[in-house]
Amino acid sequence: MQRLFLWMICCAWAVLACAAGTQDLGRLEALAGDFLKHELSMRPATWTLGQLDRKLAVPACVQPKADWANPGVTTGATFISVSCPEQGWALRIPVRINEKKMGVALSRAVAAGEVLSAEDVRLIDVANPSLARNVLDDLQQAIGKTMRTGAPAGAWLRSFMVRAPYLVRSNQRVKVVASGEGFAAAADGLAIGNAAEGEQVSVRMTSGRVIRGQVLADGSVMVIF
Repeated sequence: MQRLFLWMICCAWAVLACAAGTQDLGRLEALAGDFLKHELSMRPATWTLGQLDRKLAVPACVQPKADWANPGVTTGATFISVSCPEQGWALRIPVRINEKKMGVALSRAVAAGEVLSAEDVRLIDVANPSLARNVLDDLQQAIGKTMRTGAPAGAWLRSFMVRAPYLVRSNQRVKVVASGEGFAAAADGLAIGNAAEGEQVSVRMTSGRVIRGQVLADGSVMVIF
């Protein structure tokens, strides 16, 4: 029954194709290629687009459309759907999409304690992703960060090699902002240890009491009671 149904559809398309002209399959493939260029323009990816079976014959379409056959699968082996709503047909073109793995590498040799600038790092292709464990994949993950250890030019920059710059250093006088239900207060104290924004640090108050709070963007320490 299913084969009979498919045969009837093919016959109907053949009749319509004779009446309205046959669709140029090359045009559909070009449409799919343009769709991929637009969809993948912001992704580090390459693709290989397949071809339609030249035995196919569908009625010519004035404005064919292209879209993902499965919007949830836009990488690896997938399909582009080319269709004609007014004629009621849709075809699938196979495509293989290869995502490039990009990694952050050092443009020059750096020493421990140096703060990285945009000139110090670059994005390059990772030839073997299996060897790129913990490698940063965004320049913004590196710029402004401080090196924990030194590394030579060309080295992959891995997450454990960098840290956010310290806003608070040991024995530095810091402003402590305390708040709780129905009250807020501020006082100075001495930091016990180094800490970056968002990290916890202990502070010794003038009374000798040691409290612990979170470092804010302005270098003050917030304590919530």
